[in-house]
Amino acid sequence: MGGTGGCNFLLSNDVVPVPSGPPRKVEVEAVNSTAVKVSWRSPVPNKQHGQIRGYQVHYVRMENGEPKGQPMLKDIMLADAQWEYDDTAEHEMIISGLQPETTYSFTVTAYTTKGDGARSKPKLVSTTGAVPGKPRLVISHTQMNTALIQWHPPVETFGPLQGYRLKFGRKDMDTLTTMEFSEKEDHFTATDIHKGASYVFRLSARNKVGFGEEMVKEISVPEEVPSGFPQNLHSESSTSTSVQLTWQMPLLAERNGIITKYTILYRDINVAYQPVELPVVPADTTMTLSGLKPDTTYDVKVRAHTSKGPGPYSPSVQFRTLPVDQGR
Repeated sequence: MGGTGGCNFLLSNDVVPVPSGPPRKVEVEAVNSTAVKVSWRSPVPNKQHGQIRGYQVHYVRMENGEPKGQPMLKDIMLADAQWEYDDTAEHEMIISGLQPETTYSFTVTAYTTKGDGARSKPKLVSTTGAVPGKPRLVISHTQMNTALIQWHPPVETFGPLQGYRLKFGRKDMDTLTTMEFSEKEDHFTATDIHKGASYVFRLSARNKVGFGEEMVKEISVPEEVPSGFPQNLHSESSTSTSVQLTWQMPLLAERNGIITKYTILYRDINVAYQPVELPVVPADTTMTLSGLKPDTTYDVKVRAHTSKGPGPYSPSVQFRTLPVDQGR
């Protein structure tokens, strides 16, 4: 009876055995203080013994080279389209919820419908130390183009704090100002906070391991009329009846919002009371004045508008059209 039973056992294993080869190229890498990335390739084809339906990642905490506590298991089931017969597929899994500054042992097995196959050799990895949590952050905009930034330590610091890092700036600009503070400091006043702009503030706390996750706050300062005038008004070219004008936007700090249009005011310097006002919409920074008198000097100035209204006119600049014979 025993012999027959043994024969049946061998026969059933030979027909549809589980994978006899372990997953290959198993790599483990600490992602942060509580997570590890495990990657691997499928077993060699001649040791798969059927369609691989998925993988199991086994892991256990280690202390002094010995397993400690309950072993844990994460399963990755392959979709039907991924069932494998080749050895080119690469897999990875993030294992989270681990303890900081702790060593773990990882093994990976492939499974078919008949069960788990051979385990890979154990791989050890240690999670990093924990960085602080997010600090608490309060931003108060004041009227004098400043913002008061106040903060409180994170709830979880994972050891003594060693300072803070603040990054801030206009959202529409690529670069942020970066400043560092000691662990005793808890506020800072940012200047040059422009009206009509949105700002982002990013604050992180640091312990011996490094900087933690950033707390991010944004503020939007209401628009006002521009407080400055367009810059560098000049003439690009002229004929006997036209002048092409070009200028630059007001200084960034003086725009106080999005420039929606410009207004040009011009007059023949010999005719004091008949200025002509022209809107420039959309807000291009070039305009051709046409229908002018030949060989005549004109006085020109320009102002910018936001949704709240117009700002001040630029200082006036004088341009002269060409005489008729030169303008042809």
